[in-house]
Amino acid sequence: MPLHFTVWQFVRIMVHAEEVGAGSVVGGLLEDWREVWEPLDAELGELAERDFDAYGDLMMNQDVVIEDATPAQAKTARAAVDAVMAEMDAAITAAGDPAHLENLKYERRELRQLSRRLGHLADGDGAGES
Repeated sequence: MPLHFTVWQFVRIMVHAEEVGAGSVVGGLLEDWREVWEPLDAELGELAERDFDAYGDLMMNQDVVIEDATPAQAKTARAAVDAVMAEMDAAITAAGDPAHLENLKYERRELRQLSRRLGHLADGDGAGES
C-alpha cells in the first residue's frame, strides 16, 4: 500500500526513529525506508545551506510516497507520529513566542490527521488514503 507524507512529516518520523535508535521498533523504519530517507536528508542538508527558499518549498510543498508499505510499517509510523505529538504537546505548553506557538499548533494538527490516516491504513480498511 502507498503511504503519503508531506516531506516535513516524513522528516519528523525519521528523525524520531534516529533518536530512538535502530534497535527499537520505530527505529526499524530507518532500515526499511533508508533508500528514501538518506538521499532526502542529504538534499535537505544541502538546500538548508545554499537555498533556504528551495529548502522550505521541499519541506512544505512536496511529498514522500512509500509505494510498497506494509500495515506493520503504517502502524510503526503512527507510533512515531504519536510520540512526536507527545513531545510537541510539551513544547506547546512551554512555548512563549506566539509565532512559534502557532507553528507548533499547525504541525500538531497536521500530525494528528496523519496519525488517524496511518491508523486506518494499519488496520487495513484503507480509509483516509490520499
